[in-house]
Amino acid sequence: MIKKLPLVLILFCSCFGFSQEMIGEIEHSLKETSKKVRGSLTIVNHKNNDIATFISDQYNIYGYLTNAEFEPKNELTLPRNSKFSGIVGKTFTEDTYTFIVSNKHLKSFDLIKFDFKKDTAYYKNDRFYSKGMTLLQTVNMGDKSHLLFLKQKTSELVVKTYFNNGSSTLKKFNIKNVKLFLNDTIETTLSKLLYNVLYNDYTITKLHSLEYQTSELEKDKLQHIPIESATDFTKLYASENNIKIVLDKNKFYTQILSLDLKKESFSLQKIKKPFFEIPSTKKTTNSFLVKNLLFAASCTKDELKIDVHNLENDQLIKSYTIASNTSFPFKNYKMLLDGEKKSSQKSKKKFFRTLLFSDIGIFVEELSDGFTITVGGKKPATLDNPTMGVNMTDNAALYSVNNYRGFLDPHSYILNVYRNVESTFLTYLVDKELNITNSKVQENIYHKINRHIKKAKLNTNQSHLFRLNQKTIYSYYDRQNNSYKFLAF
Repeated sequence: MIKKLPLVLILFCSCFGFSQEMIGEIEHSLKETSKKVRGSLTIVNHKNNDIATFISDQYNIYGYLTNAEFEPKNELTLPRNSKFSGIVGKTFTEDTYTFIVSNKHLKSFDLIKFDFKKDTAYYKNDRFYSKGMTLLQTVNMGDKSHLLFLKQKTSELVVKTYFNNGSSTLKKFNIKNVKLFLNDTIETTLSKLLYNVLYNDYTITKLHSLEYQTSELEKDKLQHIPIESATDFTKLYASENNIKIVLDKNKFYTQILSLDLKKESFSLQKIKKPFFEIPSTKKTTNSFLVKNLLFAASCTKDELKIDVHNLENDQLIKSYTIASNTSFPFKNYKMLLDGEKKSSQKSKKKFFRTLLFSDIGIFVEELSDGFTITVGGKKPATLDNPTMGVNMTDNAALYSVNNYRGFLDPHSYILNVYRNVESTFLTYLVDKELNITNSKVQENIYHKINRHIKKAKLNTNQSHLFRLNQKTIYSYYDRQNNSYKFLAF
């Protein structure tokens, strides 16, 4: 019989002398002698408003079930299996939470089930082996989890879908004969476009936090990302039955590969980039997708050009150019060079040179009255450690094997980037018609959390972020008090 979970709920109070609201606290006492938490994650179950928190130490994974007010309901313990190195996907029902786990090579897979109704936690053999395939990314959507694989030799895409009732499907998309381009004339394969020299791996960056899809209040909310993630040349966007892979290694075309999981079909769109006529050696390019709008950016040593395309009708609906030798066409903006705020004309010219001689990135966040546009870049190999300084040996119990893929906890990866990287970027606002406005740029939630972490001197290696009641919750292990705390931002 498992002991009752000691848990204290503290509402509307300060933490460490600051005004941040602490909304819950778990006293991690299932193993009294354990002072080492290796990983953690929280799932907000929108089917019944329960909250399930999973904490791992060297020996076990502990599951804590509470209601929405963090009042205890149940708890379970499962011994760790050293065969599996991390979680690559998850699904849940009203009572059961299922994790898809893999070995360190991302080839063999298994299932972990926590059934709080039946008071049992166990491993379930999946028997799936991804021979000849590379796991690119995972899309978690509450009642199902899609694992996207690439067959390197044939450029075939395979989607393995796990459902919350225990069933699974395998769908294949033969991309071999699709005409993809490396530049304006030379054809190439999907495998070559997906290969990332920096990581010596096939990678794809997931930009949406798809956990939002399970909440009606935040169904279309876009997760904020750092410019370092936006500079990646291959990005994944997903909706209920559709996965879009946006390929930007080509400096002349943005190529959008759309997978229809329901019809098991695919389509390809090619959009001309700004400064199409300029040679690839004299420009840098990238793009960002917001619903049916593609924001494409290109930069030379003297000019930055942004085009906005409507993908539904393949129309260019907005285009404007910003020159390095003139004032910016907006009064309110935020510009950082290597993490420091700048505004002089000399700094503007340096900003353009930085974009040209690094990987440019563009991120667009939709607001109620317009869009926030961020353009920036990084020098190649600045992020050679994909875990951003996080000790993956400690986190492997509950984080994915390769954390840079963003399988499980993109929020924590993003926060680590903001804490460890001195970024270069320009941020400004446009209205719904994409005209530049003089509205003030707002601070994003990760900057607020980072500032609080520094003031409170929190240890963030065992932390997790998630959304609850339209707030971002920062949860972390308080080693001194052997408790797990939840702060609302």
